[in-house]
Amino acid sequence: MDLQGTFGGAGAGGIVELVDWDGTVVWSYVVANDSLRQHHDVHPMPNGNVLILCWEYHTREDMEANGIAANNFVQQYWSERIIEVNPTTHEVVWQWRAWDHLVQDVNPAALNFGDVAASPGRIDLNYNNYSGGSPDWLHANALDYNPERDQVMINLRNMNEIWIIDHSTTTAEAATSSGGNSGKGGDILWRWGSPETYRQGTTEDTQLFAQHDAQWIDDFVDENYAHYGAIAVFNNLINFSLTTGISRGQIITPAWDAATNEYGMDGNTFLPATYSETFQHPASSANYSPIASSIQVMGDGHVLMCAARQGRSFELDEAGNLVWEYRTPLRYGFPVAQGQTISVSENFTFQMERYPEDFPAFTGRDLTSKGFIELFPNEDYCTLTDVADLSTNTPFSLFPNPAKEVIYLQTPENQLPMDVSIYHTTGQMMKRVSITQSNQPIDLSALPAGGYYLKGEEGGNKAVIFTIVKS
Repeated sequence: MDLQGTFGGAGAGGIVELVDWDGTVVWSYVVANDSLRQHHDVHPMPNGNVLILCWEYHTREDMEANGIAANNFVQQYWSERIIEVNPTTHEVVWQWRAWDHLVQDVNPAALNFGDVAASPGRIDLNYNNYSGGSPDWLHANALDYNPERDQVMINLRNMNEIWIIDHSTTTAEAATSSGGNSGKGGDILWRWGSPETYRQGTTEDTQLFAQHDAQWIDDFVDENYAHYGAIAVFNNLINFSLTTGISRGQIITPAWDAATNEYGMDGNTFLPATYSETFQHPASSANYSPIASSIQVMGDGHVLMCAARQGRSFELDEAGNLVWEYRTPLRYGFPVAQGQTISVSENFTFQMERYPEDFPAFTGRDLTSKGFIELFPNEDYCTLTDVADLSTNTPFSLFPNPAKEVIYLQTPENQLPMDVSIYHTTGQMMKRVSITQSNQPIDLSALPAGGYYLKGEEGGNKAVIFTIVKS
């Protein structure tokens, strides 16, 4: 479909579709014109409707009428609108507009004039510290729904914030500051990440940095899980650097009072004071992506993350150990040979999600392997990573792990000599040495940081396999 005549930037969409198992489009909905455009995310609801995240176009005249500062020379703003669409009727049955909840303190003659610091539920029209002069003022990039509280979560990259709003309102109430379960209409019920945005802190108080994939921890998670109902987020730009950039997965646990339908605050600042928990790949650089990316906290304590620009997805266990890792074997969407080097962003992977084996959509479906994605796969290597082959309760040990320059393999004397091969997780053999004595050092200094497998062989027979992390 031709989307000419609309507007948008990074993350722009415009067509929302429901596709069945066989690839047939069973529902299609267009949100793309000169005033509204779908972008980044949608969310199916338990009632069968679909929440859709949209940019809402505002002219310079509209911005000035609402109190934009004179020294802001941006000629248009793309605000955020959330619409709820019934796929059967194509009717918009509910909506929320950020533009209905503004506050500004620069022009008494304009709309929304008030005390920003005393209005934590409203949005300061003149806060645009991280928009870089772009009309994409807020840059929301994720959307979620909480059926237990009937609330919607929206993630704002350019505000370094996550917001929660009340979905129990009518559309008319959502445009005001009254109504709904919490009695606050469409005002923000909870916001977190940068209290500077509502004049309750400074830049030094910021805890979210260009974050992505904010979500309630409730998908495929038992209600008895310790973090059930908390919020998971991929915090992208804790430190920005081409070589030492830091991204982390984190959990935030808001203070929710079910009796009052309110979120807890310390004075005028929303709680909590900081994160509940932080996760990272054992090799810090393997976690880093300044844009996109995702996190999934699973009910068994494991965490799945995707560092988008690296095309790297990985799973950590409860102790933070790396138990699974995958590099998307595509360059700009086309398969590459196994072991071929892929540069940053060439295999860009927006998100990764794990579904349980008993997921209803899998019932009656053929889930057997359909073959390899990559070209010229090394099928022998695939037997190497079989869980049954991983060494546990053996006389072998490997230390330190993670390693930096050198790693040592402790080997029983009756297993020597032993040939050892080190493979990158893509399957490419990186190093081969002969071990003639126990605790013999293996030099890793020439290998880049990342995940590897060590395979030891005695007389051609597989004897030991270890996972290595080089930091």
